[in-house]
Amino acid sequence: MTTITVSNVNKVQVEISSNLLAHLLNSGLLHCGDCKCLNANAKTVIWHTLLASSTSCDDFDGEEILCA
Repeated sequence: MTTITVSNVNKVQVEISSNLLAHLLNSGLLHCGDCKCLNANAKTVIWHTLLASSTSCDDFDGEEILCA
């Protein structure tokens, strides 16, 4: 049987669509401080998604909420 050793179990690297990223940020499930840009393309996508989510606000039970 093969044993797999994981050196850093506190971090994972995943690829998700920009639509899912926007949904997670807008829902509050993901905070911008939790994101780390791994390359120039990721930085561009995250930057634009954060800008878009910060300028669009939704109503929550009749109250405006501050977007990520």
